[in-house]
Amino acid sequence: MCWGTQHGWKDAVKLAKDPDPTGRNRLRSAVDDAWRAAFVGQRNATRRPSNKISYPKKIAGIDSGIADLVDWLAQDLAARKYDAAQRVDRVPGQGVELSAQEMGVQQTRRSAAASSNESDSAAVNTSFLPLVSRPSPEDSSRGPDPSADEPTVIQVEKLGDALAGQVLKDVERAYPGPVPSAVKVALADHFWCDLLAQLAYVVDSGIKVFDQVPDRVAQLILKSRKDAGRLPLEELVVKTAVKSVWKYIHGLAIFGWIIPARTFLPVVRTLAVLICKAPERHRAVVQHCLDPMAGELTSETKQRLIKVLREWLPQTERGLEPAIASAFG
Repeated sequence: MCWGTQHGWKDAVKLAKDPDPTGRNRLRSAVDDAWRAAFVGQRNATRRPSNKISYPKKIAGIDSGIADLVDWLAQDLAARKYDAAQRVDRVPGQGVELSAQEMGVQQTRRSAAASSNESDSAAVNTSFLPLVSRPSPEDSSRGPDPSADEPTVIQVEKLGDALAGQVLKDVERAYPGPVPSAVKVALADHFWCDLLAQLAYVVDSGIKVFDQVPDRVAQLILKSRKDAGRLPLEELVVKTAVKSVWKYIHGLAIFGWIIPARTFLPVVRTLAVLICKAPERHRAVVQHCLDPMAGELTSETKQRLIKVLREWLPQTERGLEPAIASAFG
């Protein structure tokens, strides 16, 4: 079973868990090239940049943010001195090699831009690129919080595995009869990223009653799907999935749930961004997940994101220096 639960995040986790940064550095260079090409064009690098904010430009900005999150996960893993035996296998000096199936995740993301009415003939095709990152000297002092027992990337991996495992099983058990193909397709239509984004929003908003969280999240998902014109899902499916995810998170809490749930927010937000097939088309993911993670992004990436998705990133914009922010005014 998958039904959209394994989209995107597995290749990011694989890169973050690799102790050799070769792959991340090499691929980040390609992402930077894609950003430049989206603005000045692949064929004529001397011509003036276009001011039109097309979807290829938004994708390039989002991919910069994703790359930074992968880099942050790798730094967090290294800082916690996690058992190397838990990391991915690799060939020394060659970094992570992604499978064709994993690379296909990025092809799916790029196809969304290709089908857009806002096409950009100058944008470079980066469908072959996995997620990447590079260390940033200016952000090296930030550092991850070493207080948690497990590295963030391991927690992200476990939550993603829970979606593909226990949560899907709960949906199957709750559904009256075999789950129709239409439901499986609809679940792959921005459902899991929206679930995580709305969950992060509700928890962060300070809801006080534990039992109210799943219902509130389910209501937001149903409304957002209708407003965005996404494939419809039955309320039973939505509520079952939300309750199963919330049960998983609640099971991590020993002494109450508010503090553990808030501590777990970076995990939820990171997975939401990584699992979303097109964050540049999904406001909830950018606004409730990527924007609150601005502290883990480089200054360059923040500027890129503000350039292409300013209205969705109020926290990121406030975090920029006034001189930098005014440049986009």
